[in-house]
Amino acid sequence: MSENENEKELNFHSEMAVLQIARWSKVVSWAMLVIYLVRFVSDLISVFGAGGFEFPTLPMDILLFVASLLSTPFFGGFYFLVLQGVAQGLYLGLDLFLKGEEDEE
Repeated sequence: MSENENEKELNFHSEMAVLQIARWSKVVSWAMLVIYLVRFVSDLISVFGAGGFEFPTLPMDILLFVASLLSTPFFGGFYFLVLQGVAQGLYLGLDLFLKGEEDEE
């Protein structure tokens, strides 16, 4: 066996598998964003739709109320960005691998 054939056998990944993982990462990121937005709307409806809501008057209570209300979209956006970043990183890694493979030939 030549040295080039040995290098090809040492690949521990499939290009299609990497593309599929990146594709599913993007799909899951959008699903997570939608789920967290629906949950945020549900939280808003449960807090303000009850009719007997009274906004807090103390500054610390206002801060805690706003922080707890905005934590849901914050975490949803965080998960969305992380999963999108994973997908982009996989695409970038695959591009670099394929470019390096073309340079060798």
